[in-house]
Amino acid sequence: MNWYVVDKKYINYLTQFDSRVGYVEYGDRLKLHVGILLTIGTFHYYVPISSAKPKHQKMSNSLDFHKLLDESSGYLYAVLNINNMIPVPDNCITQLKYNQIENYRSFKNEKEKTDYIYLLQKEKALIDKVQDILQGKALKLYQKCTAKPDSSLASRCCNFKMLEGKCASYSDT
Repeated sequence: MNWYVVDKKYINYLTQFDSRVGYVEYGDRLKLHVGILLTIGTFHYYVPISSAKPKHQKMSNSLDFHKLLDESSGYLYAVLNINNMIPVPDNCITQLKYNQIENYRSFKNEKEKTDYIYLLQKEKALIDKVQDILQGKALKLYQKCTAKPDSSLASRCCNFKMLEGKCASYSDT
Protein backbone atom coordinates (compact mmCIF):
# COMPACT_ATOMS: atom_id res chain seq x y z
CA MET A 1 0.00 0.00 0.00
CA ASN A 2 1.09 3.55 -0.53
CA TRP A 3 0.84 6.92 1.21
CA TYR A 4 -1.59 9.44 -0.19
CA VAL A 5 -2.51 13.06 0.38
CA VAL A 6 -6.22 13.80 0.03
CA ASP A 7 -7.15 17.23 -1.29
CA LYS A 8 -8.09 19.56 1.60
CA LYS A 9 -11.03 21.06 -0.29
CA TYR A 10 -12.50 17.59 -0.79
CA ILE A 11 -12.10 16.73 2.92
CA ASN A 12 -13.72 20.03 3.93
CA TYR A 13 -16.58 19.25 1.53
CA LEU A 14 -17.13 15.81 3.12
CA THR A 15 -17.02 17.15 6.69
CA GLN A 16 -20.15 19.17 5.91
CA PHE A 17 -22.07 15.89 5.61
CA ASP A 18 -20.33 13.49 8.01
CA SER A 19 -18.64 14.56 11.25
CA ARG A 20 -16.65 11.31 11.33
CA VAL A 21 -14.55 12.39 8.34
CA GLY A 22 -11.22 13.39 9.84
CA TYR A 23 -9.50 16.68 9.25
CA VAL A 24 -6.23 16.50 7.35
CA GLU A 25 -4.66 19.86 8.09
CA TYR A 26 -2.74 20.38 11.30
CA GLY A 27 -0.91 23.65 10.83
CA ASP A 28 2.09 22.94 8.66
CA ARG A 29 1.51 19.17 8.70
CA LEU A 30 -0.96 17.23 6.61
CA LYS A 31 -2.46 13.96 7.76
CA LEU A 32 -1.73 11.11 5.37
CA HIS A 33 -4.03 8.36 4.16
CA VAL A 34 -3.22 4.76 3.27
CA GLY A 35 -4.76 3.10 0.26
CA ILE A 36 -6.34 1.79 -1.70
CA LEU A 37 -7.91 -0.11 1.19
CA LEU A 38 -11.11 -1.07 -0.54
CA THR A 39 -12.73 -0.70 -3.95
CA ILE A 40 -16.53 -0.81 -4.15
CA GLY A 41 -17.69 -0.36 -7.72
CA THR A 42 -15.88 2.76 -8.91
CA PHE A 43 -15.13 4.04 -5.40
CA HIS A 44 -11.62 3.77 -3.96
CA TYR A 45 -11.44 3.94 -0.18
CA TYR A 46 -8.51 5.35 1.78
CA VAL A 47 -7.97 5.25 5.54
CA PRO A 48 -6.33 7.99 7.63
CA ILE A 49 -3.34 7.10 9.77
CA SER A 50 -3.10 8.55 13.27
CA SER A 51 -0.23 8.87 15.68
CA ALA A 52 -0.33 6.42 18.55
CA LYS A 53 -1.60 7.87 21.80
CA PRO A 54 -1.44 6.38 25.32
CA LYS A 55 -5.11 5.27 25.11
CA HIS A 56 -4.29 3.13 22.04
CA GLN A 57 -1.89 0.97 24.09
CA LYS A 58 -4.84 -0.53 25.96
CA MET A 59 -7.08 -0.93 22.91
CA SER A 60 -7.30 -4.17 20.97
CA ASN A 61 -7.40 -4.59 17.24
CA SER A 62 -10.96 -4.86 16.01
CA LEU A 63 -12.92 -4.78 12.80
CA ASP A 64 -12.77 -0.98 12.64
CA PHE A 65 -9.40 -0.32 14.34
CA HIS A 66 -5.87 -1.63 13.73
CA LYS A 67 -2.65 -0.93 15.61
CA LEU A 68 0.64 -0.72 13.72
CA LEU A 69 2.75 -2.53 16.27
CA ASP A 70 6.31 -3.73 15.80
CA GLU A 71 6.09 -7.29 17.11
CA SER A 72 9.81 -7.57 17.86
CA SER A 73 10.15 -4.37 19.89
CA GLY A 74 6.54 -4.00 21.05
CA TYR A 75 6.62 -0.37 19.90
CA LEU A 76 3.27 1.07 18.78
CA TYR A 77 3.95 3.29 15.77
CA ALA A 78 0.48 4.40 14.74
CA VAL A 79 -3.15 3.34 14.37
CA LEU A 80 -5.57 2.99 11.50
CA ASN A 81 -9.16 3.96 12.22
CA ILE A 82 -10.75 1.86 9.51
CA ASN A 83 -14.14 3.20 10.59
CA ASN A 84 -13.03 6.57 9.16
CA MET A 85 -12.14 5.31 5.68
CA ILE A 86 -13.51 7.49 2.90
CA PRO A 87 -14.11 7.21 -0.83
CA VAL A 88 -11.92 9.65 -2.76
CA PRO A 89 -12.19 10.60 -6.43
CA ASP A 90 -8.98 10.02 -8.39
CA ASN A 91 -8.61 13.76 -9.09
CA CYS A 92 -8.53 14.52 -5.34
CA ILE A 93 -5.73 12.19 -4.33
CA THR A 94 -1.96 12.42 -4.76
CA GLN A 95 0.46 9.62 -4.05
CA LEU A 96 3.15 10.85 -1.67
CA LYS A 97 6.69 10.67 -3.00
CA TYR A 98 9.36 11.01 -0.33
CA ASN A 99 11.37 13.45 -2.47
CA GLN A 100 8.32 15.77 -2.57
CA ILE A 101 7.41 15.53 1.11
CA GLU A 102 8.21 19.19 1.78
CA ASN A 103 5.24 20.12 -0.43
CA TYR A 104 2.98 18.71 2.30
CA ARG A 105 4.86 19.22 5.54
CA SER A 106 7.49 21.56 6.85
CA PHE A 107 10.55 20.50 8.80
CA LYS A 108 12.89 22.37 11.14
CA ASN A 109 15.94 20.70 9.63
CA GLU A 110 17.17 17.82 7.48
CA LYS A 111 17.38 15.42 10.44
CA GLU A 112 13.71 15.95 11.27
CA LYS A 113 12.82 15.33 7.61
CA THR A 114 14.98 12.19 7.44
CA ASP A 115 13.51 10.88 10.70
CA TYR A 116 9.97 11.44 9.41
CA ILE A 117 10.67 9.64 6.14
CA TYR A 118 12.16 6.75 8.13
CA LEU A 119 9.00 6.66 10.28
CA LEU A 120 6.80 6.55 7.16
CA GLN A 121 8.91 3.75 5.70
CA LYS A 122 8.66 1.75 8.94
CA GLU A 123 4.88 2.28 9.14
CA LYS A 124 4.48 1.34 5.47
CA ALA A 125 6.41 -1.90 6.08
CA LEU A 126 4.08 -2.73 8.99
CA ILE A 127 1.03 -1.94 6.83
CA ASP A 128 2.32 -4.03 3.94
CA LYS A 129 2.71 -7.03 6.30
CA VAL A 130 -0.98 -6.90 7.20
CA GLN A 131 -2.38 -5.55 3.93
CA ASP A 132 -4.62 -8.56 3.33
CA ILE A 133 -5.96 -8.39 6.89
CA LEU A 134 -6.68 -4.66 6.55
CA GLN A 135 -8.44 -5.10 3.23
CA GLY A 136 -10.50 -7.98 4.64
CA LYS A 137 -11.49 -5.87 7.66
CA ALA A 138 -12.45 -2.96 5.42
CA LEU A 139 -14.68 -5.10 3.23
CA LYS A 140 -16.38 -6.80 6.20
CA LEU A 141 -16.84 -3.45 7.96
CA TYR A 142 -18.34 -1.90 4.82
CA GLN A 143 -20.72 -4.84 4.36
CA LYS A 144 -21.86 -4.83 8.00
CA CYS A 145 -22.38 -1.06 8.13
CA THR A 146 -24.29 -0.86 4.87
CA ALA A 147 -26.44 -3.89 5.75
CA LYS A 148 -27.27 -2.53 9.22
CA PRO A 149 -26.90 1.27 9.14
CA ASP A 150 -28.59 1.61 12.54
CA SER A 151 -26.18 -0.74 14.35
CA SER A 152 -23.78 0.41 17.05
CA LEU A 153 -20.91 -0.53 14.73
CA ALA A 154 -22.25 1.72 11.97
CA SER A 155 -22.64 4.57 14.46
CA ARG A 156 -18.83 4.55 14.93
CA CYS A 157 -18.18 4.64 11.19
CA CYS A 158 -18.42 7.13 8.39
CA ASN A 159 -21.66 6.80 6.46
CA PHE A 160 -20.12 4.98 3.51
CA LYS A 161 -23.15 4.97 1.21
CA MET A 162 -23.89 8.65 1.76
CA LEU A 163 -20.22 9.54 1.21
CA GLU A 164 -20.23 7.59 -2.04
CA GLY A 165 -23.08 9.79 -3.24
CA LYS A 166 -21.17 12.92 -2.21
CA CYS A 167 -18.00 11.56 -3.83
CA ALA A 168 -19.84 10.88 -7.10
CA SER A 169 -21.30 14.39 -7.22
CA TYR A 170 -18.16 16.25 -6.08
CA SER A 171 -16.79 18.99 -8.23
CA ASP A 172 -13.86 21.04 -6.98
CA THR A 173 -14.98 24.14 -8.85
